[in-house]
Amino acid sequence: MSKVTALYHIVFCTKERQMTIPDEHSQDLYRFIWKEVTNMKSRLLRVGGIQNHVHMLIDLHPSVSLSQLMQNVKGRSSGWMRSDDRFCGFNGWASEYYGCTISPEQKHAVIEYIKGQQQHHLGAEFNREVVSMYRYADLDYHPSDLM
Repeated sequence: MSKVTALYHIVFCTKERQMTIPDEHSQDLYRFIWKEVTNMKSRLLRVGGIQNHVHMLIDLHPSVSLSQLMQNVKGRSSGWMRSDDRFCGFNGWASEYYGCTISPEQKHAVIEYIKGQQQHHLGAEFNREVVSMYRYADLDYHPSDLM
């Protein structure tokens, strides 16, 4: 039997990074995302974020591509959020997302990073966070990324 670990740290934002995920309803969104990741035969190890973006750490099933998973998660959650009055300001997700593989040794550090998003963003601007992640992944950053 084949054994595969494919850990991805993923970040996706609300359209134009609008603050449209109310804190008091974020856990319901995260449960919805967990269900969608599970439906794609993958494991959600941690999810969290703030009002304008979501971080996930997933173990992607080998039969599923990252683009398939993200199309499903973003598409299904967008439809659900638009039909739920608790997310009345939500206007959709940005078209792009950030995804980076991580090593198993980094798993716990990324989980702790995602757990601390609320606290982290009290003192850190989101653009700085994105620039740092892009540098780590050796990607070119443009200010319109994840908009």
